[in-house]
This record gives sequence, structure tokens and C-alpha cells, in this order.
Amino acid sequence: MATNLTHFEIFGLEPAFDLDRNALAARYRELQREFHPDKYASKSEREQLLAIQMAAQINEAHTILRNPVQRAAYLLKLAGVEVPPEQTTADAEFLMQQMLLRERLEEVREQPNPAAALEELAEEVSGLFLGEQRLFAEVFAANSLALAKDSLLKLQFLVKLQGQVEEMEADLSGDY
Repeated sequence: MATNLTHFEIFGLEPAFDLDRNALAARYRELQREFHPDKYASKSEREQLLAIQMAAQINEAHTILRNPVQRAAYLLKLAGVEVPPEQTTADAEFLMQQMLLRERLEEVREQPNPAAALEELAEEVSGLFLGEQRLFAEVFAANSLALAKDSLLKLQFLVKLQGQVEEMEADLSGDY
């Protein structure tokens, strides 16, 4: 296997946001077996090194492709669109929504039933995240790279908010 393949090529997939996660997982297991360094223990030092490099490349590709935000960023990178980490969306309505969602998260503990309030918020954020993933897939497939870039920026906000919700869930479960 060549070492200059894209992550999609490694797994025999077409570059697209929507992908068959089961096919990705199955191919990952196959490649892991094929390039496991132990299989190359009796081979030359060069072949051992290549196997280690391939195993690392396979792991990196799998990590990126199974994560929707990383996969979106990678697709944009392949299309020549760089997204600086400090860049944020200019969509004022989205930013206001994020601010309101974060305020709700901060106020969860003050609610009569904090667990229920947090569950409702978690479901809302999850729905927004899934909706934004669908939008990214649609605009990227239509080659609307500027819209795809903005969608990625929104996905980054939403995944961060999901992480904060999960942290609060862990905190609340420790309170009971």
C-alpha cells in the first residue's frame, strides 16, 4: 500500500461526508490485521518500518474519518479550503443561539429538576448537531465550499457544546 494515499483511498471509499461506518470499521479491522507490525517481525528492517508507518497512517485515517467534525475538516482540506483553528462563524443568529444554549447550560443546576433540564438541552444540542451534519453533507456534495466551511465552523461550536453538556451530566451524576 502506498503511503501517499488520502484517508479515503486507504479505506477504498469515495471522498464524501456521508459514509458507511460499518464498512469503515470492517475495512479498518482488515487493514489492522494486514499491516500489524507483529506480522512483519521476521521481515527486513525496512519492511518492519513500512508496516509501522502504514499502521500509524491507518490509525490516523480511521480516527479522522469516524469523527464527523474531523472528517468535514479533512474533506475541506482535500478541496483546498483551510480552516484556521481560531476562525469562527460570522452567522450572528447562530452565535446568539449558542449563547442562549450556553446560558441554559449554566442555569441547569438552578432548575427544579436539573437532570431533566439537562436531558432536554442535550437532546436539543444533539438535534442541532445532526442537522448541521446533514447540511454540511448537502452543501459539500453541491461543491458549495464557502457554505461547507461555515457549516464546519458551526459543527465545531456544537461539538464543543456537546462536550460541555456531557461534563455537566458527569457533574450532576456525581451530585446524587
